[in-house]
Amino acid sequence: MTTTAELVVLVDDSGNPVGTAEKFSVHGVETPLHLAFSCHVYDRHGRVLVTRRALGKLTWPGVWTNSFCGHPGPGERLEDALARRARLELGITIEGLEPVLPHFRYRAVDASGVVENEICPVYRAVTTDAVRANPDEVAEYEWLDPAALRDAVAAAPFAFSPWLVLQLEQWKSPV
Repeated sequence: MTTTAELVVLVDDSGNPVGTAEKFSVHGVETPLHLAFSCHVYDRHGRVLVTRRALGKLTWPGVWTNSFCGHPGPGERLEDALARRARLELGITIEGLEPVLPHFRYRAVDASGVVENEICPVYRAVTTDAVRANPDEVAEYEWLDPAALRDAVAAAPFAFSPWLVLQLEQWKSPV
């Protein structure tokens, strides 16, 4: 059985596709700019789902972050990629998908020297499903009041992914 390599979309400074590369080869000390996405998932009680990245993750293992992130494949609609990653990482379906930071972009370097360099639109979604986290992606998770998440990030930003910290700074409405 052969497995197909996961490809990410390389982009220019304006977000226009300029090529593709295998995901495993993209994240390094000289990571090219590529397309990604982040999603904040809410439940019917208005709580937001935060996840702790699995310890085996290449970048920022073990830190708390937004509900899930990922990369659309070449030609894949962002909405389809978000639905795919929600199922893969959390075992959930999402609805009410809404862009909240459509032009979010960041570059960050983790302690190992690996660089994230992404144009990364940020979305909000809702689920009524019970989370069934994939242990290869998520070490643990919590449903939090949005204000409690903002307070935790303000008190200890080093415990959270840099993209979550930046998203909360830019997203002025409640998480």
